[in-house]
Amino acid sequence: MFKTISSGFAYSVAFALMTSTSAVAQDSLTFATSQPYGLISGSELPDGGVGTLVFKHIMDKAGLNAAVEFAPSWTDAEEGARKADYAGTFPFYYTLARSLSFRYSDAVLAVGERLYANDVRLSSLDDLAGKDVCYPEGYDLATSLQLRVDAGDFSRVFAPDMNACFQKLANKEVFAVLADQSEAGFVLNFADYDVAAVRESNFDLARRTLHLMIPFDYPNAADIITKFNTALTEARDSGELEQMLKDRIDVDLIPLSATDFRVKAGVDAVLKLHDGSRQKGRVLESAPGRYDVDTQYGPITYPRSIIADICPAEGCPGDAAPAVAAAPAANVAEQVAEAVAETVVETPAEPEVVASVAPTALRLQGSNTVGAQLAPALLEAWVAKEGAEMGAWALGEENERSVEVEGELPGGVKEITLAAHGSSTGFRAMIEGNADIAMASRRIKDEERNDLLTAGYEDPLADGEKGEVVVGLDGVAVIVHPDNQIRELTIEQLRAIFAGQITNWSQLGGEDLPIVVHSRDDKSGTYDTFESLVMNKLPIVGSAKLFESNANLSDAVRAEKGAIGFTGLSYVRNARALPLKVCDAVHSPTGFSVKTEEYPLSRRLYMYTNTKVDPVDVKSFTDYVVTEGQKQVEESGFVNLEVGTRKGWEAVDALANIQFMAHQNGPVVRDYVLTVRDMERLSTTFHFITGKSDLDARSIDDMGRLAEWMAQPENAGRKLVFVGFADNRGGYEINLQISQQRAQAVADNFLAQSTVKPEIKVMAVGEDAPVACNDETGYDQNRRVEVWVSR
Repeated sequence: MFKTISSGFAYSVAFALMTSTSAVAQDSLTFATSQPYGLISGSELPDGGVGTLVFKHIMDKAGLNAAVEFAPSWTDAEEGARKADYAGTFPFYYTLARSLSFRYSDAVLAVGERLYANDVRLSSLDDLAGKDVCYPEGYDLATSLQLRVDAGDFSRVFAPDMNACFQKLANKEVFAVLADQSEAGFVLNFADYDVAAVRESNFDLARRTLHLMIPFDYPNAADIITKFNTALTEARDSGELEQMLKDRIDVDLIPLSATDFRVKAGVDAVLKLHDGSRQKGRVLESAPGRYDVDTQYGPITYPRSIIADICPAEGCPGDAAPAVAAAPAANVAEQVAEAVAETVVETPAEPEVVASVAPTALRLQGSNTVGAQLAPALLEAWVAKEGAEMGAWALGEENERSVEVEGELPGGVKEITLAAHGSSTGFRAMIEGNADIAMASRRIKDEERNDLLTAGYEDPLADGEKGEVVVGLDGVAVIVHPDNQIRELTIEQLRAIFAGQITNWSQLGGEDLPIVVHSRDDKSGTYDTFESLVMNKLPIVGSAKLFESNANLSDAVRAEKGAIGFTGLSYVRNARALPLKVCDAVHSPTGFSVKTEEYPLSRRLYMYTNTKVDPVDVKSFTDYVVTEGQKQVEESGFVNLEVGTRKGWEAVDALANIQFMAHQNGPVVRDYVLTVRDMERLSTTFHFITGKSDLDARSIDDMGRLAEWMAQPENAGRKLVFVGFADNRGGYEINLQISQQRAQAVADNFLAQSTVKPEIKVMAVGEDAPVACNDETGYDQNRRVEVWVSR
């Protein structure tokens, strides 16, 4: 029997006992609660507590076959849900840290946190000035209160539990106790010490909501939450929930809003990211699955998927040094990947040859651009597609992780290991026999190919480049402050800026303002791409500010008006990306221009497979990557390889310029422009192995993608135009002839693979309409076959 106490609780005892979990069907969902939590939850309370009764009622109303178990402690309930011992757990406060792991239902109940003092009814927080307030260990203060503690308005005293806090209050060891009304009511009802003098404040310091939590990776978690929320809304709107509570307890537990429960004030904290880096700042979650952080570079939005933990401002447990700002996330579709420092390992003169590969493990090493988020997302989706299950990633050394696989994969793999220390390290690991797949954010270098050959491996670029897999695409954007007056730059101007030869924006027609150069460090694939495509062996100016991450650099450029830098296309964010002019063509850094690879600083992301030993699971995985896995490529913030379309004049920046280029054959260019201007350009652009007439690795896959795209019902009846181009080496007429033959060969290849036979036109433009300079830097881009389609 519960007592009625001065704080106003009156609890009825006329309840039926809760259904035993043993009587519930085996296919039911088991949810965990714990004890004791005030009058809300406890195995000794009627119906397990009013909260348990309400949550179980909503589950039944939602048609969820739910059983409820009492875990030994709240920690056991939460950790049990994380490990999938339970489908979920309740009733829990919303916190930033928990929101990384759990989906939250709408607010079911709300509890007001109040102050309890001896012989005084506190009326404002000002009454606490300079006082000690007890709040138990393991309890997170509401943000508004934590800010006051941080500011020194009052001091927090810890105790093992709420009962111990009230004992301190009775012994006059503290001025007040902070507790929610339900928990205070429970403690004061059962106290074996004198609580007659305890008075409850007449205001809520904070009103915190209670929720059902289900882990993000629990099967059908989103669907379960949706059903629960629908039933909860019905119960709220009909008054059913309010009546159920009024019949049993005289404290208002109805939330003011079902959804307005997230943090409203900032809290200083450190984000610990999956790649091992840290970001410190004032953290606020502005929407489910995303976190706004006020950093030294300004506001940055982080998707939940890249955050491993949210820690106190002083740092995460086990940190060897204070947290540093690493700003590794982009404000894109909640699935952005971080390109952090990539360590280059020099190749020894005599590489060790290792002949075997562990048959029960799939091992990936190399680029962090690929390995930080994209590769894990691809692996998780592939394992699920194969009908197996993947456990939780175990984090090892920085940028290393492993995971066990349960179930059958095609080749019997039981473990996956991933180390993302830089593009060069993948090839080194393969030579040493420690990798089945080398990840790279650039193409394999000649010396790396030679080392593989020396070690007894096949040439990954031979025979149709069977050892090279193009995973997706990325672009290196040149970024400046949004107020910069410069509209575009040539590659030559860009080179001069980063070499320190142009030092003021006025030299380029801009504002009289010193140029401040920002650069990725020389360990990253982004740096490799920029150096090879822009610098022409010139060193980057020694005064350049170096950054280990794309995002960090982008935010620093945004913060300084005279700054310029380069970063991954996904990390432009609040800076402004400059179009680049190459010879006569101007290209903007867009997803489509990267897909066509006409943007001069676009790059491919690669996986190179071990051609010495070819496990079944390596091929199964890479086949998935270039097909269904393109969804994960897009969701991870990169550019996928799927067929994209653009209208004629919008399709390529150069198209509007070519008619003004010098030395054009007027009739040929006119025929080309008039043919395609009312059509759509497909991003599928066919290229060839250097020095050969064979399609390169991406183009081989693109042929299949084009055939599938044309076979879709919505594309029935569309006409195709294959347009061939050449570089300017050789005679004009010969190049026109070669480009015609090249386009015809691609068209014939398409017809051989396609299940549909659309009307096809083949035409040649030869060396007219180049999209890049006709030199060693642009011959491959100009030697191409475009695909256009009628609307």
